[in-house]
Amino acid sequence: MHLVGNNIIVRNFQEGDFDSFYRLVKNKRNHELSGMEYTEDINDAKQIFDRYLKLETSYCIALKENSLMVGIIELNERGMTSGLELTRELGFIIEEKYRHQHIASEAVELMIKYSFEELKLTELWAAAEKHNIAPQKLLVKHDFKYIYEVNQNFSILDNTDNLIEYYLLKP
Repeated sequence: MHLVGNNIIVRNFQEGDFDSFYRLVKNKRNHELSGMEYTEDINDAKQIFDRYLKLETSYCIALKENSLMVGIIELNERGMTSGLELTRELGFIIEEKYRHQHIASEAVELMIKYSFEELKLTELWAAAEKHNIAPQKLLVKHDFKYIYEVNQNFSILDNTDNLIEYYLLKP
């Protein structure tokens, strides 16, 4: 994949992206905000990165000026049962020092266009942690509509609520 915007490129991962990737996965706040993998162990991070290099649904968000990776954007399959083949779940994370620079917005815009024009999808879903307001605002800005909330706390030992809000975009 190679989508070019005004300031960013959405592209496949490359070996040279590892340092930027490692900064993302060793930041615990990224895990808390998006559910992204978390590890401070560089060897674990390399194993995770090797998986991302092979994934056909995860892409690097890079600055156009120097191709530096600053985030990840994904189009995950929601299932291949009847009716879901042409739907995807959109997810994204931007490295902390690059947030609030409209990078995520531009990446989401490129993926929406790609999803409906190239892949011919019928709908995109996105989810955001209830306490993570920034991506919720970004989704609404791009015409996603709030649909419902669900508690995804799977741990019997953890009493905290893990509320996820789901948003839907249809062309």
